[in-house]
Amino acid sequence: MKFDFIKATVLSGALILVSLVSNATEGKTKKKKSTSQPRIEIVNFSGSYNSGNTIDILCEVKSNCCYNIIVERSKNGKKFTSIGSFSDNKNLAEYMMVDNSPNKTNYYRLKIIDNQGNVDYSNLMVTQLYNANEVVSMVNITPVTKEKNLQVSLDLKNRAFVIMKVMDDKGNEIFQKRVTGETGENCFDIDGSKDMTPGNYTLEVRVNNTNQLVLPLVKK
Repeated sequence: MKFDFIKATVLSGALILVSLVSNATEGKTKKKKSTSQPRIEIVNFSGSYNSGNTIDILCEVKSNCCYNIIVERSKNGKKFTSIGSFSDNKNLAEYMMVDNSPNKTNYYRLKIIDNQGNVDYSNLMVTQLYNANEVVSMVNITPVTKEKNLQVSLDLKNRAFVIMKVMDDKGNEIFQKRVTGETGENCFDIDGSKDMTPGNYTLEVRVNNTNQLVLPLVKK
């Protein structure tokens, strides 16, 4: 499958999961009604760590209309600011941005605007950076979607034992994965997570039996 590669517009630092835009309004003329609604879907979203504490972000977009996507970042997942944007009308396109000034903890989301002015927000992607004396440099969480399992990416300075757990809103463990991570970048799928029912969950990631990240998850 061939992708169109497009460089995103950077507003402040640079940077960069899954959302459908619907509720389109009908045309004003009664003679000809639109039979399809605008649809914009972010089918893939991932981040990787670079030396110098920068983060590369990759995003694949599937659409049947023109769109504008504003990239927003937050330290706490509550107050967001815009750091970049991109727009296009291609059916399938791939974008890459670089966050040159990430925080220690970074919540990323996309504000998605279709050609009729409908606005939607993506789920959050979270990236956690660590100190130089820790075995892990970065943990990146890619949101679970209808098409993609939850992905956990880790950049490790040494070989390490990794435990990943997903709990439901009552604290019941529904998924667990235990793996050995190698030095450098590692990416692990939580098999079956794309079939989770919509709702609120929690992800816990441990490296060498140390709590590294506890993150709330939302499955739409």
